[in-house]
Amino acid sequence: MTDVYAIADRTTNAELFADVAKLGYLNGRVLDCTFKHGRFWTEHQPAPLHRHDLDPRYAPDGPMDFTAIAYRTNTFDSVVFDPPYKLNGTPSSGGPANSDRDYGVDTYTRWQDRIALIERGIPECVRVAKPGGFVLLKCQDQVCSGQVRWQTRIFADRAEAEGTRLVDRFDLVGGRKQSGRQVHARRNHSTLLIFRKHQR
Repeated sequence: MTDVYAIADRTTNAELFADVAKLGYLNGRVLDCTFKHGRFWTEHQPAPLHRHDLDPRYAPDGPMDFTAIAYRTNTFDSVVFDPPYKLNGTPSSGGPANSDRDYGVDTYTRWQDRIALIERGIPECVRVAKPGGFVLLKCQDQVCSGQVRWQTRIFADRAEAEGTRLVDRFDLVGGRKQSGRQVHARRNHSTLLIFRKHQR
């Protein structure tokens, strides 16, 4: 097996998830509760993979709200949660920001409300994971309203309060252009946090 690094020369989330699978974080029964276009799974797809999304057009196994997951407690070996974590505003008329719609951020939402929404989803993801199973959470630290919003810390604290332990972290460097007056370091990467649910 080739080495798997926390930060490597991956260019896509699919490549990242293929690496994650090599470490055993995607074994057994897997739930993706934010499936959308299924881009995570083009390099590796576990079986069985349960594919849900709030939007029925992108939910091969049926629509579902990640704040009210319609499965029993302790069902899945791994739960993948890629919520709409982008905090800063709405898409522009052109350029990379056009992709915002794909991530559920094509309408304005206050950053506080977006973080609160994700925090409501974390307990549900932990609930349906089996004891000893994994929750994989995609997020990003971002500069918003003149301050760094440390989503990795906020969401790690919430997941651990729900009965998990942070066991791994992967950073995926992106090429998205950022604009505006710079007062903090640019965040040109997203983060995948891996939590393990406590054994009961």
